[in-house]
Amino acid sequence: MAAVTKSLIETLQQAIPFVELREASPDGGYFEGVLARSDLERCCQLLGSVLGPAAKEFGKTVRFAKPSQAVVDHLGGIRPDQCLFLKEEPSQPIVFAALWPWASNPDRITLKLGVFPRSD
Repeated sequence: MAAVTKSLIETLQQAIPFVELREASPDGGYFEGVLARSDLERCCQLLGSVLGPAAKEFGKTVRFAKPSQAVVDHLGGIRPDQCLFLKEEPSQPIVFAALWPWASNPDRITLKLGVFPRSD
């Protein structure tokens, strides 16, 4: 699954002018960056094209099954104003992408994209 995230990270970095790059592991296992709200739609389109539709959309509240809940817990939870994409395949690590709007600056959104090991 790291190959999936590595390719997705490269695509995102080419398509979106990130305001800030916070962390990017060389193996493609994790990426964190800040984007402008004006780039949110494009980011969601790219994430959806690889990961499928959002498991939790902005403004919604969702209950997750056990494997997905482990990812949510690892991220520190997902609030209603946040968005989460998950790609789950049997016996494979879970790929996640979380979009967290900033309370302090409505024009900024943090993207956290990575791979989480399955424990089931």
